[in-house]
Amino acid sequence: MNKILLTLILTFSTIATANTDYTSGVDYIKLDKPVKTETGDKVEVRELFWYYCPHCFDLEPLVENWLKTKPENAQFIRQPAVFSQKWVSGAIYYYLLEQLGEVDRLHGVLFDAIHIEKEAFYGSEDFVTWMVDRGVDKAKVEKAIKSFSLSIKLNKAKLNSAKYQIKGVPSFIVAGKYLVDSKHAGSNVRIFKVINHLIEKERK
Repeated sequence: MNKILLTLILTFSTIATANTDYTSGVDYIKLDKPVKTETGDKVEVRELFWYYCPHCFDLEPLVENWLKTKPENAQFIRQPAVFSQKWVSGAIYYYLLEQLGEVDRLHGVLFDAIHIEKEAFYGSEDFVTWMVDRGVDKAKVEKAIKSFSLSIKLNKAKLNSAKYQIKGVPSFIVAGKYLVDSKHAGSNVRIFKVINHLIEKERK
């Protein structure tokens, strides 16, 4: 009985994996108005996320796994979403990490701090302290948090959150044309299959 069950599971898994028939309006959404990309000849894959979003936290390991095998003709960009003032702090956190060259080391650590360790940041000073505790120079953090470049990126994040027509996070915009999320893709794992399909579509 166990062998029969295992055979059925493997058969259905193979069929599901083999299904590469992705449809606009079902598996992904084609934007009404394409948005200019920033990656030149490479296909832009832009993730819109929020550090306080539990779904973004759950998806992060899959994002990291996909980055290890992503198509060579694709370039990944993280974009903190800003729908309201409540979302601003999360965007500031990311742009501080980016400006100080700490995304690779601390992006996932920050997700863990918020969702596992239940770290509460009641203001920018708390976040500065958090970064200093992880070896970042305090003077550099304080300078970066007041920088004009951070303000520019924050304003751009606000505009993009509306421009990409997303309703929630995590969401991915491929080539500035296609919106991919778990609602349309069907699951977190399938998100990346749809993204790879769209990257291949843009190659043709």
